[in-house]
Amino acid sequence: MPNLAVEIAGVTFKNPIVVGSGTPTTSATAMIKCIEADAGGIVSKTATYDPMHQVQPRPRFSLIHPDDIFRERFFSLSSIELMADLKPEEYAKEIEKTRSVARRDDCVLIASIAGRNYEEWEKLAKLMETSGADMVELNLSCPHLEPGETALMGRSAGTSPELSEKIVRAVKKSTSLPVIGKLTPDGANPVVLAKAMVQGGADAVVATARFQGLVIDIDSMRPELWGGYGAYGGSWLAPISCRWVARLMESKIGVPVFGSAGVTDAEDVVRFLLVGADAVQMCTAIIVKGLGLIRQTVTGLEKWMAKHGFEEIASLRGAAFRNIVPFEKLDRTTELRSFVDASKCIGCGRCAASCFYEAATMTDKKAKVNVDSCVGCGLCDAICPVDAISLKKTS
Repeated sequence: MPNLAVEIAGVTFKNPIVVGSGTPTTSATAMIKCIEADAGGIVSKTATYDPMHQVQPRPRFSLIHPDDIFRERFFSLSSIELMADLKPEEYAKEIEKTRSVARRDDCVLIASIAGRNYEEWEKLAKLMETSGADMVELNLSCPHLEPGETALMGRSAGTSPELSEKIVRAVKKSTSLPVIGKLTPDGANPVVLAKAMVQGGADAVVATARFQGLVIDIDSMRPELWGGYGAYGGSWLAPISCRWVARLMESKIGVPVFGSAGVTDAEDVVRFLLVGADAVQMCTAIIVKGLGLIRQTVTGLEKWMAKHGFEEIASLRGAAFRNIVPFEKLDRTTELRSFVDASKCIGCGRCAASCFYEAATMTDKKAKVNVDSCVGCGLCDAICPVDAISLKKTS
């Protein structure tokens, strides 16, 4: 079987599947279950001294299109889940309880922290190192605080390159552990933030976290459930997150990158690795599908690598990145036209309804394309439910 091991900042992961910080890692019991499910690494739920972020709102989870989760379709998770519900010194004991199992099963234990000032960031990093963590992750992506609410915490600090750099620098002085910075895509440019974190000494970055969202119930005319803003993500987010991993590759960031946000299955993991990620964090999909998804993803990755002849992760990392076509080199000369296979057409009329060039029409309940009007945009090909339309070169 392929070798799934990867090395990040001097730490070896037996496989690149890392359980992200959240509900699946809320306690020692939960973290141990993730380890025994064959995760290559786990990120603990974020430890903080802020008492308001230690108490979870109720309810705090909402699913958009829940039936689509198990149909392998796009879904969204909206939540207001906060941080570890224990005081840091108490939560450190959960890290200690997890440490021996992590060592036994060769799983990397990453501690997530969030301070409100430089002193707290440093104190938390020292505490997690003493507790036995292998790495420390700086949660600069959530909670989704607005700038100025708590100046050095979550998105409020994470949208500022200057503050992000200073926080990383302060933590690096307080611990010998590798330091990972978690990037927010919400209200900031993750590439700029990553460069600032690397300038401060970050050994790796996570690209990226979820967005802030607001879901309105149109019958009650109120925000759903808990009544306000929350984090919003799901399987639809993977292409956006992949984009940021690729942008970090373009910028030659110089440190390893964990792909994150929207990762739902082994295919998503492969996509992130192909554009340059060194490892991938999963959380939302595990929350809604359960711990069995971890082993399923690892197995799926093994099978894909074996099928395509990759013996190790390093050989596939970034393989698709070099195939990305820059904007200035996009094909603007090849002539394409749409053609209809009448034997497949079911007469749904989708192509005619969506063709703004009036090239696709319906005749005797069958689609027809006027090649003289067709501009080869490809929308009818993409929208046809039975693959009755295909694009062909005409020059």
